[in-house]
Amino acid sequence: MPATNRPDKRPSRSWHARGALLLGLCVSLVVGCSNGASSAESAPNGLLALVADADGTTLVGWDDSGDEPTTITLPKGETTWVAPGLAGVLAATLADGTTQTSDPLHLGKKLKWRAVKPVGPTGDPERGPDTFATWEPEGGRYATLSGDLTSGEDVRVVLIDPSVSTFFEIPLGQSVVAAPPAWIDKDRFVVVTGDAAEPTATIVDAQTGELSDGPPGARLIATSADGRRIATMAGQGAPVVVRDTTAWLGDDGSSIASIAPAGEATTAIGFALDGTGQRLVIAWADRKGAVTLAIHDGRADWRRVAQPEIGPAKGAVVAWLR
Repeated sequence: MPATNRPDKRPSRSWHARGALLLGLCVSLVVGCSNGASSAESAPNGLLALVADADGTTLVGWDDSGDEPTTITLPKGETTWVAPGLAGVLAATLADGTTQTSDPLHLGKKLKWRAVKPVGPTGDPERGPDTFATWEPEGGRYATLSGDLTSGEDVRVVLIDPSVSTFFEIPLGQSVVAAPPAWIDKDRFVVVTGDAAEPTATIVDAQTGELSDGPPGARLIATSADGRRIATMAGQGAPVVVRDTTAWLGDDGSSIASIAPAGEATTAIGFALDGTGQRLVIAWADRKGAVTLAIHDGRADWRRVAQPEIGPAKGAVVAWLR
């Protein structure tokens, strides 16, 4: 399904139309890092959560000073997705389909953002609309899904270098599920393809644009920043399963942990692994749609070690600072 030549249009969508797609479906933010935490007691350290409630979205973060989060400045407009990169630089996607990047994040200080308006090799502007900005491991570029995710058709992967405002587009040629790209090493990332009922995985080579098949069956995917561990969920209400990435690629059926909904939770709506895959944060939803967070630590046999408070949330995108 090659990209078509049409004027660059970025239709403005309301929070209910586009924010519901991102935070309502609430897939995981993939990129993250441990920030040096060495024990379960420091579990929230380095955690970010983009929280949706009746008034819009709020970004909060935790450091090692305590359990209370700090509110972080967001770009002007409706922010639907935030991804942390190297040195605390964030990338955000907005409800209008554009992206912005920030200065290095320092909790407690106002964060400055700037719009990214990339152009291609011929000087043409990137078409958009963009969703799910996800930084590559080395931090120079981020990948987005570009196109209409409500239909899943004519969706492309776009690699954007915000430092020079350039982009490179890779047509996918197949139906795409609304889920962020997940980097498995410095050159390759996974896109969830097929449909939500029968998801498949397509591995994209960011250097050559070549596509190959990955293991099917995962509706949501998140990887550690070093790419060595992967977390997947097959569908609504299914367990979140942690695996070694090589084992997942080999489709050998092995796993490190399997975490099912517990208590009032009915399904995970998003999750993220930290830098080395030692910590897993899950955003759980209950039958009424209320969302809570839980952190599980591999050093504690993947038991729940913290429940960061985010208030009366109806959605949340979660991530770990690098």
